[in-house]
Amino acid sequence: MSKTGFIILFILNLFYSFSQDKITPLPSDLKESSALIKHKKLFLTINDSGGEPMIYVFDKKAQIKHTCYIADAKNTDWEALAYDNEKYLYIADIGNNENKRKDLCVYKLRMDEVLTEDTVKAEQILFSYPEQRHFPPYQSDLYYDAEAMVVKQNVLGENELLIFTKNRTVPFDGIAKIYSLPLVPGEYQANLVADLQLPATNWREESITDATFYNQDELYLLTYSKVYMYKYENEKWVQKKEYLHDSWTQKEGIAADKRFIYLTDENAASIFSHNYLYKQKK
Repeated sequence: MSKTGFIILFILNLFYSFSQDKITPLPSDLKESSALIKHKKLFLTINDSGGEPMIYVFDKKAQIKHTCYIADAKNTDWEALAYDNEKYLYIADIGNNENKRKDLCVYKLRMDEVLTEDTVKAEQILFSYPEQRHFPPYQSDLYYDAEAMVVKQNVLGENELLIFTKNRTVPFDGIAKIYSLPLVPGEYQANLVADLQLPATNWREESITDATFYNQDELYLLTYSKVYMYKYENEKWVQKKEYLHDSWTQKEGIAADKRFIYLTDENAASIFSHNYLYKQKK
């Protein structure tokens, strides 16, 4: 981001930001928290690229209560978690900064095993983006990085995965592509559902870094500059609310319950800094 752009964003935050309380610093084991799930009174997270293939379960005091090792998985670039609120948890190995990966994968696990077992095995949903013709594509077509995923019911009442891509186009056009995948393990071409137009400012402000559903009704999309809340109306996503961050950090995890939005960020490259679990009123 240019110096001018950063100054403008900082000024806007001063006037229009919403209070995001730091609940607690996260332990060093979670220094690259890149996803967040709230499950009852606990949180689940993962570290991103190159970390152990591990799910961490922690409480509101950031005390790690349990870890679960995924025995047959590799953390190439884990970036998202999604839960169907019934039985299954999904890990998205979909980080693709340079848009040239051909090994994109979503791991499917039983939530009860993740919460109780030290080691579990996962099923795999392998996929590609059918619109991508080059690896990497031209700079104007850098749509195929992704860090956000949710489980949503489709028009037939069946659950499916929705992946929201992280735009890296040059020039930046603000478009996030929404793809769907079935929940049955196998190998697929993802289905392009829609394009979501965010402000065409800069990818460091408006690229999507995580997503979460609350009650299959409220969709929350996290970017580096804000949180958007959408609802699905008349067969399209309609923005209802917008929450500007009140601090400039690398926020990449989001979860929600009835009253609050929860965020996590990654640790800055300093031994004197921390990353945090945040809480914000809806």
